[in-house]
Amino acid sequence: MAEKVSLPGPGRRQIAIMVAFLTGAALFIFFLWRGLHSNPMKVPSVLVNKQAHPFTASWLQGQEFVKDAPPDAFQLDTFKGRPMILNFWASWCYSCRAEARDFENFWQMYKDKGVAVVGIAIQDTPTAALQFARTYGKTYILGLDSDDGKAAIDYGVTGVPETFFIDRNGVIVHKEAGPVTAEVLARYTDELLR
Repeated sequence: MAEKVSLPGPGRRQIAIMVAFLTGAALFIFFLWRGLHSNPMKVPSVLVNKQAHPFTASWLQGQEFVKDAPPDAFQLDTFKGRPMILNFWASWCYSCRAEARDFENFWQMYKDKGVAVVGIAIQDTPTAALQFARTYGKTYILGLDSDDGKAAIDYGVTGVPETFFIDRNGVIVHKEAGPVTAEVLARYTDELLR
């Protein structure tokens, strides 16, 4: 009769190590999959539902759209009581080109409804910013962030374009990172006008 040979099997410690390894691998794959299917531009802003930060921007154009416009610069308070769409952009920004015509078309449709459309160019020069405005037909209110970029820093701008929808009480109701579409502009502006 042949003698039965038993092969050594894995011990408890080896099983625990294997289970831990497989669990770790499964979690890694899950988070990798989740990260690949999420949009990094859709990070929620801590500023939503909070008062908009005061800012100062040097005029580039659009003084005619503000009653008693200050001569050199405008501030958040310049638009007190009006809903505002505040867009941070730059002449060197490729994505800003994608939204430029939608912003202008939106401005033409909504300028008589009391909505202030304000663009603040950051890390830019007045000459380059105005040339960009002429090239893309921007006619709404434009300003230039100060040399130290305080407005962009206060709003937590990490890249341009970024747009903030601010209600008539000065509360930020939505932030959009990346180019804004006509649909997004209309949707959140309708909320501002309610």
